[in-house]
Amino acid sequence: MVDVVPIDIAKNFIRTWHYSDVFPPHCMVTLGYRDDLGWAAMAIWGWGTRPRHTIQKLFPSLDTSDYWELCRLCARDELPRNTESAFIAQCTRWFREHQPAKKVLFSWADGIRGKPGYVYQGSNWLYGGYITTEIYLTPSGEPVHPRLMITRFGTRAKSTWTGMGLRKVRGRQFRYVFFVCSHRERKRLLAESTVSWSRKYPKIGDMVWTVDAGEGSRETRNPPRIERSGRFRHPAPLLWDNNLPGV
Repeated sequence: MVDVVPIDIAKNFIRTWHYSDVFPPHCMVTLGYRDDLGWAAMAIWGWGTRPRHTIQKLFPSLDTSDYWELCRLCARDELPRNTESAFIAQCTRWFREHQPAKKVLFSWADGIRGKPGYVYQGSNWLYGGYITTEIYLTPSGEPVHPRLMITRFGTRAKSTWTGMGLRKVRGRQFRYVFFVCSHRERKRLLAESTVSWSRKYPKIGDMVWTVDAGEGSRETRNPPRIERSGRFRHPAPLLWDNNLPGV
């Protein structure tokens, strides 16, 4: 049975079982469920960095009060493969019962990490295409978000990230949505949406990456090795240019 979980308990669980221990800025609702061994799965719902822009780019008539974005989701590793899909389905029922004003649940599948969104596909979410995004990887495979390059160093110039020994990796992020509103409102939102939603889901073969280590981009169908996210630590001193901003 899904229930509300205190945010500190949820974050501790996610730090243990999720590939990232960095959390989005707006963690608003945290749901989890227990089994005989304790907490089994956890989901944090809220918004990303640009909540209104995110939803109105897809559904122009909606606002932040109309939706939640799934910010983090994970389950214990030993549980069956369909655990997260079943848990997501329970979460949608919870929102319909406890927050009936919500109309849409939205999420990204992290294709850049080799995840086309099987969790959402197994729960009958609708697929809305993809965007191409990028991250930077240290020599050990630790991801560095592009925003950090700007806030920490003031630039994403090639000379900056190659000087630190980073590789730039571009890949796909897949959109998914689930309607928790009435059938009539769902039809209206589908008609106004700026993207086409369907159940023609992406698979492993739909993922492609380009990798640039400073010598030009190369395309590959083999996912790059990405270690667990964390707080970015400086690479070895020899990889740094002491004249870079903020160093």
